[in-house]
Order: sequence, then structure tokens, then C-alpha cells
Amino acid sequence: MYERICRLLLNNGVRLIYTTNRVIGNTLKKLEKKYPSFHFEVSTNEKIAYELALTGSIATKRTACVLSTEGIYEALDPVMSSAYMGVLGGFLIVCIRETEEEVTPLGPFSKLPVMVSENEDEFARACFFGYSISEKYEIPVIIQTAIDIAHQPSAFSLQPLNSKLETRNSKPSSSRFVKNPSRWAATPKFRFQLHKELNSKIEKIREEFEGYAGNVKIKKGKTGIITDRHSGLEFYDEDTSMLYISTVFPLPNKLVNAFIEKMDKVYVVDGPYHPIELQIQDRRKVIMEQMGKAHKRPKPEEKMYGFTVLRDILGPASSINMAHGIKKLEPDKKVLAITYEDHFFHSGMPAFVNTLYNNSSYVLLIMTNTREEEIKRIMKGCGFSNFFHINAVSEVEKFKDRKDLTVLFCRGII
Repeated sequence: MYERICRLLLNNGVRLIYTTNRVIGNTLKKLEKKYPSFHFEVSTNEKIAYELALTGSIATKRTACVLSTEGIYEALDPVMSSAYMGVLGGFLIVCIRETEEEVTPLGPFSKLPVMVSENEDEFARACFFGYSISEKYEIPVIIQTAIDIAHQPSAFSLQPLNSKLETRNSKPSSSRFVKNPSRWAATPKFRFQLHKELNSKIEKIREEFEGYAGNVKIKKGKTGIITDRHSGLEFYDEDTSMLYISTVFPLPNKLVNAFIEKMDKVYVVDGPYHPIELQIQDRRKVIMEQMGKAHKRPKPEEKMYGFTVLRDILGPASSINMAHGIKKLEPDKKVLAITYEDHFFHSGMPAFVNTLYNNSSYVLLIMTNTREEEIKRIMKGCGFSNFFHINAVSEVEKFKDRKDLTVLFCRGII
């Protein structure tokens, strides 16, 4: 599933790859013999993976950080600073879209260039061009791609790839770190200077994106669509003109304005946060359109075996903090917080310590795979040993009348 993504990165001369996905880690392990000059790590959480990759690129190595489109939002702290700090080696943040979550809103928010690819050719082109932009302007580049690029059809005819030109097997080189306090220090004076430099970079990258081969224009009728996705376009007439934008941020304004100028009306088929529409300067002909977006009804409170169930909807292990807060407001409520072993190591440990410190009581169910004993050792180190292993989730019902903090471990996913 992930092998083509990994191979395309390695064919572009990547020296360091960091991820949080063990399946990707296993894939990279299999590729070590064919690509002996790269190093990879599977990190505990997204923030660690991103910071390691950013550091490698600052030390002049061509690096990649492979996350999910949801996962990158768990690394926002370093993401939001990296456009200002910049890099010296090329740095791609490859975000694999496994859910409805998108990374395109991060472009205007973080000032990092964002590209979208939905099939193998598009991803190969985006990798080559993304590294070129990253190294030329010393800035990380985000690429959103599909979970299985090998099986994603393209709705547009792209210019063919030149395989000799658009992949690179770089020779190993020594790392070097250039000491430059005005770049790495975040004092107001230096940050203001970096802000001006970043604005200049963004405009230069916008000019580069104007001629990007992945931006495809199909001229037919006087009704046009501007979009960054292939799906859902079958709802439009065959005589509709199309502008497919791969370079979502910064938007190639000249290309977009020229397309709009020739249309009577233009639909923008965009994500829920409208990253394309918000960058269009002249909106007089623009009609917003969100494909496949249904009205969402409020989700009812989840109940299970006599418990009110809380899940990690606000981030990894966020159910622990939510359960603690609810129990303080409603002490008699029976609360079951559900999280996962990886989430516990990501953000759950400080939340659990806070629960102990504030003497909260609820039932915490941790779904495990291989790290149950590790978590138990950590809890024992905190002086807590009221934990139990259960063989089926239905067994939580036996603990619904517990008055003290109780941790349950169950193997699997729920």
C-alpha cells in the first residue's frame, strides 16, 4: 500500500525519513538493501517525527516526514515555526489522506507551500518539484496524497514525466550545521526580518507555481470549475471548462485570473475551509461549491454498558482529560474514556498524571497491541496499580460501579 510512496521518495535522493506509521516503517525496512544510504525511524508521535525531520533538513540532508493528514495537526507547534526557520536541505512533509481530513488549510495558516496529488504520476511530479522548491527557497513543502496512489485514476491528461530528469539518487554527503543566530533565534527583531523574507519567498514560489505541469486547464464552455480534486466532478456538464489546481498554496494567481476572465461564471469545488476560494482576488464570477458535503447532525452521546463513552475526538488521548473534566463537574456520572496505546504515549501520560494529582475517578480503557506491559510499568512508576486486563470489551460492564480510578487493558480496536 505504501511501497510506491516510499520508493518515489527514495528515488528522489531522500537520506532521512521519519514517520509514526509502523507499516511504513516495515516497508522502509524492506527497502534498506536496495537503498543503503538512507536512514529511517518510526517515532512515538507526530511532533517528534516532524522535529527530527526538520532538524535533519536544517543539517543539509534531504529529508521526508510521512504522516497522515490527521497526524500533521498533532505537530502544529513545530509546523507553524518551520516556515520562518527554514531549511538547508530539501524537506517534504508527505501527508497521506486516509480520512476526510485535509491539509490544504495549513497552507495559508502556516505559510508552507502545499501541493495535492491523487495518483502516482502526480505524486512523482510533486516530489521532484517539491524538493526543487524546498531547496531553492529553503522552506519545507507539504504534499497531500492518496492512501494508495497506485490505484488512483487521473481525470486529466498531465504532461508525461521524464523519469531520467524527475528522479534523483543523490550521493551521500556529510551533514553540516551553519550557526546563524539571526535565523534560528526567535527574538522579535530577527523574527520580523524572517517574516519579510518569508513573504518574499511566498511570492517567488507563487511565480514558480504558475508554470507547474500539474496544474491542468481544459477549455470547453463558458462555465468553469476550479478544483484541487478529481472526485465528484461527474455532476457537471461535459461542456464545462476545468482548472485543476495542484499547487493550492500559494495559489498561482495569474493562471487562475486568466481562467476566470474567460468564464461567465466559475464554481470553486473546495474543501470545508476554502483554501482556494480565499486566495482568489476577484470573486465577482465565483460561486462556492462543496462536493459531497452533507449537513451534519449533532452526534448523540455515546453509551456503552452503562457508561457515557468519551473518545479521542480532540486529539490523541484527549478522552483522558475530557473524562477528568466531566467527573469534576458531574461526580456521579459513569464515564468510560477510550484511548489507544500509541495515543497514551503521545499525549496520555501527562493527562494521566494530572488525573492522579487531582484525584479524579473514572474508568480508562486502553486498547493495546504490543505495549501493555510498558504502560503498566509507567503507571507503577507513578504509584498506581489499579489496572486490569480484560479479554473482551463487554467486560467493562463489571467495573461500572467502581468509585476509584480504574484502568483496563484490552487487545484490539474499538
